Amino acid sequence: MTTTGQPLMTLELPCAPPVTAAVAAPLRRPKGPALGLLGLGVLLVLGPIVGGMFAKTAAGEQMIEQFAPHMQSDVLARYGSDIHMLQGGATGVDAIYHRQDIPRGRFPGLDEFRRESTAIVGRASDLLDRVRGAQGDYQQVARIGGFDRIPFLIVACGIVAIFGGCVLLAGRRSRAWPAAVLVVLASAAIGVYPFVSDLYGGAQAGQRMLHSLAPVMTPHEVRQLQDDFIVLVNADGELSTNFRGVPRPGQPATAVATLVKGWPGISSDLASLVGVINDNISNFNALDDLDTLTRAVGLPGLGAFPWLLVGIGAASAGLAVGALPRREKESS
Repeated sequence: MTTTGQPLMTLELPCAPPVTAAVAAPLRRPKGPALGLLGLGVLLVLGPIVGGMFAKTAAGEQMIEQFAPHMQSDVLARYGSDIHMLQGGATGVDAIYHRQDIPRGRFPGLDEFRRESTAIVGRASDLLDRVRGAQGDYQQVARIGGFDRIPFLIVACGIVAIFGGCVLLAGRRSRAWPAAVLVVLASAAIGVYPFVSDLYGGAQAGQRMLHSLAPVMTPHEVRQLQDDFIVLVNADGELSTNFRGVPRPGQPATAVATLVKGWPGISSDLASLVGVINDNISNFNALDDLDTLTRAVGLPGLGAFPWLLVGIGAASAGLAVGALPRREKESS
């Protein structure tokens, strides 16, 4: 027997929900740090140029090089011996004048030497004392590695900061991290430089050296030293010619003979020292201007220069990291 079944009912299944991936939060460009980095870069590029740092650091480096022969301990000791001979010769001439009743006007050059000898020896001694006092600081400044390269380092850091600021502000997001890393590396270089180049101690020593030498690094002082030299030349001319047979044997005559014998070396030392001072007045002023330049931006002179570089490095690195694109926080 055949059985006819009931027709099957149509089974309707609900539609499966579409499979969707989670939507990532959009990336946000922090414009403030990027603009800050860009502005800092422009300042670092233009600052050394407008402030004349290239010329000032080069002049300072030149001064350090030219003073090198005069800052050796044996040379300073020889200068001291020169002054001692001058003082002994002046005392000897004065004693001979009194003992032998030599009238004024007989030896005009020696008359002037007698009048001026105390002041001349005093100025020479003061000059030597200042140079000696600056010797230690000078040697510390001379150990700075690449002092005249500092403006190039600042400008290079500025160029990198400008590039990084532009990329972080408007460049492709894929280039953001490499640009930030490049800025951080440049920042690290400028921040570490003061410590690897001895600039930290050298800048403070340079500030003390400027203070020590300032009174003698002037055109007026150079003219006075040159006038003193003329007086000494005239006196030596008479001591070694017309006056030679005048002194009677004794200690004063011996002191005068010692001065005459040592005069070639004394004159060479004096001419060389006065010459290097005269040739470096403009270089000294340029280095002093660099000290003033740091004061103009609120820093206590050249001694704070290393911390300026450290601050530049920290600021540029911080701005680069702060300018990296980041995801927006989800709102609840």
